[in-house]
Amino acid sequence: MSPRLALILAAMLGVPASAVEPPASIRNADVELRAGVSPAAALTQAAREKAATWVGWSVTAIPKAGDVCCFADNFKGRGCSLAEKESSWGTSDGPGASSTPVLYVLVETKSGGPSRVKVFSQSCPVDGARRRLVWLGPVEDGASLSALAGLVDSDEERVSDTALLAIAYHEDARADALLEKRAFDRSLPEKAREQAIFWAGQARGQAGFRLLERVLTAEADGDLRQHAVFALSQSSVPEAPDRIKRVAVEDRDADVRAHALFSLTQTEAPGSGEWIVGRLDREQDDHVREQAVFALSQLDDGTDWLLKVLRSKRDPETIRRALFWLGQSEDPRALREIEKILDR
Repeated sequence: MSPRLALILAAMLGVPASAVEPPASIRNADVELRAGVSPAAALTQAAREKAATWVGWSVTAIPKAGDVCCFADNFKGRGCSLAEKESSWGTSDGPGASSTPVLYVLVETKSGGPSRVKVFSQSCPVDGARRRLVWLGPVEDGASLSALAGLVDSDEERVSDTALLAIAYHEDARADALLEKRAFDRSLPEKAREQAIFWAGQARGQAGFRLLERVLTAEADGDLRQHAVFALSQSSVPEAPDRIKRVAVEDRDADVRAHALFSLTQTEAPGSGEWIVGRLDREQDDHVREQAVFALSQLDDGTDWLLKVLRSKRDPETIRRALFWLGQSEDPRALREIEKILDR
């Protein structure tokens, strides 16, 4: 169907013309415009066809999605491709970022089923590589989420992982329910639950924070609680650092408490160094104490705190650990302090 004919049919059916306009940022693709079709129906139809086909549509994304694109050279170059060769992707606050970003979701069907999923911002330049692209235009959020929910259990990791990411980037609150369902579904592999937990913290704001709170209070599996702590460190919610501190004090599993100390350093919360040093005086588990010293080394001002530990009247093992991490530092102050100790 030609783009002109698709526009005429859209007008006759009452579909907004903008719904069937080809995506301006995707060049060099054989685009077939198909308005008024749900993503699930379009994917089912594409799977019946012999030739590989991309099915694409657009939805409103969360503001935090920023500029979703493929990047190279430390984010200096950007642009993706629909060719077979996979390209790395990421997000930035670059030229594609917007307070109301539009997300393009593209799913490739090949040999009777989905083979790849890609997501881009509206402004991300994409080389269509002469691939066939059935473009649906803007679709209803629920229809998009329903189609993606059918892909997250795919045996193809590059399908399931990116489909889950796309769900997390939807502005619609129904995405939170999908992530929560997967996070607490004990029939799923642990990795699948971890992915849902991660994206809840990374992308879903207060709703994601509440999901992580549930994991930390109700989940018996220490590994999943530990993963929830890491997800908290990626959260933009202001309460996240204080919740990580609570885990470092209260969790029954020493490994989780230890990981919480490291995760706190990733939040860049003010006062983290002083708080971690304070835990050295209260924590009884040696493994947690060891990780507390390591956590200090991960702070921007870690040398200052390690030197404070070194100069304090703490137990010899803690002093030895502080010396070790100071030795890994390239800070001249650390080397001078070590030389003083050797000269005694």
